[in-house]
Amino acid sequence: MNLIFRLGNPKDHKSLWEIIRPIIRKGGTYVFSPDSLEQEMMEYWMSTDKSTYVAEMDGKIVGTFYLKPNQPGLGNHICNAGFMVDEKESGKGIGRQMGLFALAEAKKAGYLAMQYNYVISTNQAAVKLWQSLGFDIIGEIPEAYRHPEKGLVGVYVMCKKL
Repeated sequence: MNLIFRLGNPKDHKSLWEIIRPIIRKGGTYVFSPDSLEQEMMEYWMSTDKSTYVAEMDGKIVGTFYLKPNQPGLGNHICNAGFMVDEKESGKGIGRQMGLFALAEAKKAGYLAMQYNYVISTNQAAVKLWQSLGFDIIGEIPEAYRHPEKGLVGVYVMCKKL
Protein backbone atom coordinates (compact mmCIF):
# COMPACT_ATOMS: atom_id res chain seq x y z
CA MET A 1 0.00 0.00 0.00
CA ASN A 2 1.36 3.37 -1.00
CA LEU A 3 0.12 6.17 1.23
CA ILE A 4 0.98 9.79 0.64
CA PHE A 5 0.85 12.12 3.63
CA ARG A 6 0.37 15.85 3.36
CA LEU A 7 -0.98 18.73 5.39
CA GLY A 8 -4.72 19.13 5.05
CA ASN A 9 -6.33 22.26 3.63
CA PRO A 10 -9.84 23.72 3.33
CA LYS A 11 -10.39 21.90 0.02
CA ASP A 12 -10.24 18.64 2.00
CA HIS A 13 -13.23 19.44 4.27
CA LYS A 14 -15.81 17.40 2.34
CA SER A 15 -13.54 14.34 2.16
CA LEU A 16 -12.64 14.65 5.83
CA TRP A 17 -16.29 14.98 6.81
CA GLU A 18 -17.04 11.78 4.86
CA ILE A 19 -14.51 10.01 7.11
CA ILE A 20 -15.39 11.73 10.39
CA ARG A 21 -19.20 11.72 10.15
CA PRO A 22 -19.83 7.94 10.26
CA ILE A 23 -17.26 7.44 13.00
CA ILE A 24 -18.78 9.99 15.36
CA ARG A 25 -22.36 9.01 14.44
CA LYS A 26 -21.64 5.42 15.51
CA GLY A 27 -19.88 6.42 18.73
CA GLY A 28 -17.61 4.22 20.78
CA THR A 29 -14.28 5.73 19.72
CA TYR A 30 -14.45 9.51 20.17
CA VAL A 31 -16.03 11.93 22.63
CA PHE A 32 -17.68 14.09 19.96
CA SER A 33 -21.46 14.25 20.09
CA PRO A 34 -23.00 11.92 17.49
CA ASP A 35 -25.05 14.83 16.16
CA SER A 36 -22.04 17.14 15.70
CA LEU A 37 -22.32 19.32 12.63
CA GLU A 38 -19.82 19.42 9.79
CA GLN A 39 -18.85 23.03 10.45
CA GLU A 40 -18.10 22.49 14.14
CA MET A 41 -16.11 19.33 13.43
CA MET A 42 -14.05 21.03 10.72
CA GLU A 43 -13.41 23.99 13.03
CA TYR A 44 -12.11 21.53 15.63
CA TRP A 45 -10.21 19.12 13.36
CA MET A 46 -8.62 21.84 11.21
CA SER A 47 -8.12 24.52 13.89
CA THR A 48 -4.95 26.58 13.89
CA ASP A 49 -3.73 25.00 17.15
CA LYS A 50 -3.14 21.77 15.21
CA SER A 51 -1.17 20.49 12.25
CA THR A 52 -3.78 18.39 10.44
CA TYR A 53 -2.63 15.77 7.96
CA VAL A 54 -4.39 13.63 5.40
CA ALA A 55 -3.38 10.21 4.12
CA GLU A 56 -4.08 9.65 0.43
CA MET A 57 -4.17 6.38 -1.43
CA ASP A 58 -4.67 6.41 -5.19
CA GLY A 59 -5.62 10.09 -5.01
CA LYS A 60 -8.34 9.54 -2.39
CA ILE A 61 -8.19 10.66 1.25
CA VAL A 62 -8.43 7.50 3.36
CA GLY A 63 -7.36 8.84 6.74
CA THR A 64 -6.54 11.91 8.75
CA PHE A 65 -4.74 12.85 11.92
CA TYR A 66 -3.63 15.93 13.75
CA LEU A 67 -0.65 16.80 15.94
CA LYS A 68 -0.68 19.51 18.57
CA PRO A 69 0.93 20.35 21.88
CA ASN A 70 -0.77 18.38 24.64
CA GLN A 71 -0.62 21.45 26.89
CA PRO A 72 0.36 25.09 26.36
CA GLY A 73 3.46 26.80 27.68
CA LEU A 74 5.60 24.64 29.91
CA GLY A 75 3.81 21.46 28.76
CA ASN A 76 4.13 22.05 25.03
CA HIS A 77 7.04 19.61 24.58
CA ILE A 78 4.57 16.72 24.76
CA CYS A 79 2.52 16.07 21.62
CA ASN A 80 -1.13 15.05 21.43
CA ALA A 81 -2.80 13.55 18.39
CA GLY A 82 -6.11 12.29 17.03
CA PHE A 83 -6.57 9.76 14.22
CA MET A 84 -9.43 8.60 11.99
CA VAL A 85 -9.40 6.11 9.13
CA ASP A 86 -12.14 5.81 6.54
CA GLU A 87 -14.27 2.91 7.79
CA LYS A 88 -14.39 1.50 4.26
CA GLU A 89 -10.60 1.16 4.39
CA SER A 90 -10.39 -0.34 7.89
CA GLY A 91 -8.07 -3.28 8.45
CA LYS A 92 -5.58 -2.36 5.73
CA GLY A 93 -2.85 -1.00 7.99
CA ILE A 94 -3.61 2.66 7.29
CA GLY A 95 -3.83 3.52 10.99
CA ARG A 96 -0.45 1.91 11.64
CA GLN A 97 1.20 3.82 8.80
CA MET A 98 -0.39 7.08 9.96
CA GLY A 99 0.82 6.37 13.50
CA LEU A 100 4.39 5.73 12.37
CA PHE A 101 4.39 8.85 10.22
CA ALA A 102 2.91 10.94 13.05
CA LEU A 103 5.55 9.73 15.50
CA ALA A 104 8.31 10.67 13.04
CA GLU A 105 6.74 14.09 12.38
CA ALA A 106 6.34 14.75 16.10
CA LYS A 107 9.98 13.88 16.75
CA LYS A 108 11.08 16.05 13.81
CA ALA A 109 9.03 18.92 15.27
CA GLY A 110 10.95 18.65 18.55
CA TYR A 111 8.38 16.94 20.75
CA LEU A 112 9.86 14.67 23.44
CA ALA A 113 6.84 12.37 23.83
CA MET A 114 3.36 11.71 22.48
CA GLN A 115 0.45 11.37 24.89
CA TYR A 116 -3.13 10.33 24.26
CA ASN A 117 -5.41 11.63 26.98
CA TYR A 118 -8.60 9.75 26.19
CA VAL A 119 -8.28 6.30 24.59
CA ILE A 120 -11.57 4.53 25.21
CA SER A 121 -10.79 1.21 26.90
CA THR A 122 -13.31 -0.74 24.83
CA ASN A 123 -11.71 0.48 21.57
CA GLN A 124 -9.42 -2.53 21.53
CA ALA A 125 -8.24 -1.94 17.94
CA ALA A 126 -6.80 1.43 18.96
CA VAL A 127 -5.39 0.15 22.26
CA LYS A 128 -3.63 -2.76 20.50
CA LEU A 129 -2.31 -0.51 17.73
CA TRP A 130 -0.84 2.05 20.10
CA GLN A 131 0.66 -0.62 22.34
CA SER A 132 2.24 -2.28 19.30
CA LEU A 133 3.83 1.09 18.45
CA GLY A 134 5.37 1.35 21.91
CA PHE A 135 2.75 3.30 23.86
CA ASP A 136 2.18 2.40 27.49
CA ILE A 137 -1.05 2.76 29.44
CA ILE A 138 0.02 5.12 32.20
CA GLY A 139 -3.37 5.63 33.77
CA GLU A 140 -7.06 4.86 33.61
CA ILE A 141 -10.01 7.09 34.34
CA PRO A 142 -12.93 4.84 35.37
CA GLU A 143 -16.39 5.39 33.88
CA ALA A 144 -15.20 8.47 31.96
CA TYR A 145 -16.92 7.69 28.64
CA ARG A 146 -20.61 7.12 27.96
CA HIS A 147 -20.41 4.29 25.44
CA PRO A 148 -23.53 4.11 23.27
CA GLU A 149 -23.86 0.34 23.80
CA LYS A 150 -21.82 -0.58 26.88
CA GLY A 151 -22.70 2.24 29.23
CA LEU A 152 -19.99 3.87 31.32
CA VAL A 153 -16.50 2.60 30.43
CA GLY A 154 -13.00 3.64 31.36
CA VAL A 155 -10.52 5.60 29.28
CA TYR A 156 -6.77 5.19 29.15
CA VAL A 157 -4.01 7.75 29.17
CA MET A 158 -1.27 6.40 26.91
CA CYS A 159 2.22 7.75 26.35
CA LYS A 160 5.37 7.05 24.36
CA LYS A 161 8.71 8.83 24.70
CA LEU A 162 10.16 9.97 21.41
